[in-house]
Amino acid sequence: MSLSQATRSGPEPDPNNSTEPDVVRSVIRQLRVIIRALQGHSRTVERACGISASQLWALWELQRTPGLNVSDLSRRLSVHASTTSNLLDKLEQRGLIERRRPEKDQRIVRLYVTDQGMELLDRAPAAPQGELNRALQSLPKGRLDDLNQGLDLLVEAMNTTEERAGLQPFDGKS
Repeated sequence: MSLSQATRSGPEPDPNNSTEPDVVRSVIRQLRVIIRALQGHSRTVERACGISASQLWALWELQRTPGLNVSDLSRRLSVHASTTSNLLDKLEQRGLIERRRPEKDQRIVRLYVTDQGMELLDRAPAAPQGELNRALQSLPKGRLDDLNQGLDLLVEAMNTTEERAGLQPFDGKS
C-alpha cells in the first residue's frame, strides 16, 4: 500500500484496543443522529425563512447584541472572519442586516438587524446550532469535558488535513 493510500484510509486499528464493534457502531449511529438532526433542521429553516441556518444564527446573535463587529460575530459563530463576511454579504443583499460606520472611526463597522430581519426572526424556527449549543451547555461540566476530549481524540485519529474545517459553517446541504 502506498503512503498516500495509508494516509487516506487513516490509522490502522490498534490490536491492543479492546473496543467492541458494537460500541463503534453505537458511536457512529449517535453521530449520524446528530448530523441528520442538524441537516433536517437546516432544511426546515431554509424552507421557512429562505436563508440558511448559519445565516439565521448570525441574525439571532446580532439581535441579541446589536452593534457587534465582524470579529465578535465570528467568535460567537465559531467561524473564520472571512466566512462571516460572506455570510453577512448575503444577509445585507436581502435587506436583513445593515452595516454602520461610526462617525468617529470609519474603519469600524457595526452590524445591526433591520426591521425586515426582525420580522424574519419573529417567524423563524430555532437555529440548529443554537439547539446543539443548548444541549451541550446542559451537560454537567465533567461530561462535557469528557466529550470534548473524546472528540479531540477522534479528530486526531481521523488524520484530517483540514485543520480549519471547524471554522466553516455547517450549511445543512448534502
